Amino acid sequence: MAPIHSNAQRCSPRKSQSARRGLNLLTDSDKELDPKELIQKMSQIVDLLGEDVKRTRKVDEIILYNAHSDRAQESQKLMAEKETAEKAQADGKGAEENLRKMLERFTATHADVVKCGICQKCIDRPFTLINCGHSFCYGCLREWFHNCLLKQLKWRDIPAHLKQKPVTAAKLKELFENKYIYVVHYTCPTAGCLTDVESKPIENDLAGSMINVVNDILGPPMKQVDPNPHLNKPDIWADIFYDEA
Repeated sequence: MAPIHSNAQRCSPRKSQSARRGLNLLTDSDKELDPKELIQKMSQIVDLLGEDVKRTRKVDEIILYNAHSDRAQESQKLMAEKETAEKAQADGKGAEENLRKMLERFTATHADVVKCGICQKCIDRPFTLINCGHSFCYGCLREWFHNCLLKQLKWRDIPAHLKQKPVTAAKLKELFENKYIYVVHYTCPTAGCLTDVESKPIENDLAGSMINVVNDILGPPMKQVDPNPHLNKPDIWADIFYDEA
């Protein structure tokens, strides 16, 4: 009988309860039972212990299942967070790439936006033609108008020095006062426009300010016009438009 009592003591708390119930089946009077009755009671005790083992296994399986379920849920949560982070990272890279392309396009068109139609460089002190609205560098307009004048003088029978550069206010005055010419025909330099220019161009302060703002942000284009010294003269168009005193 001692070995049976010893095994019951080694059972878990849940098992020990069934073991105690099984051992309670044995009383002092059972010691006087014949072997068959004793074996029957021993069989009952074994059945109780077996049921306890089954219940214990079932509880362990439930605990294990819950643990696996919790880990699975945690794993799914982590995977969802990872996917969200990866999507956010991809969206961020996409937005960064779109911004980079926009800046590249803006930078590429920057030079065209502030470009003079004559020299193809960034406009320096833009002047606008009243008749058509096109704007150009002051120095470029001067050179264009001078060439227009010299072409008109090329085949005229006039003193040679008047048909040569540089064109000056004194030469222009000589041309008109000596009646070598009565009018000068100037046109807009823009191809496809060629509108007659009859009035002095006016300085476009608004366009100049906008160009300066853009250049301050992006930096001036590589092709920059050198400032023209004639802008410092009292009458900057004196060698192009003749005003009778």
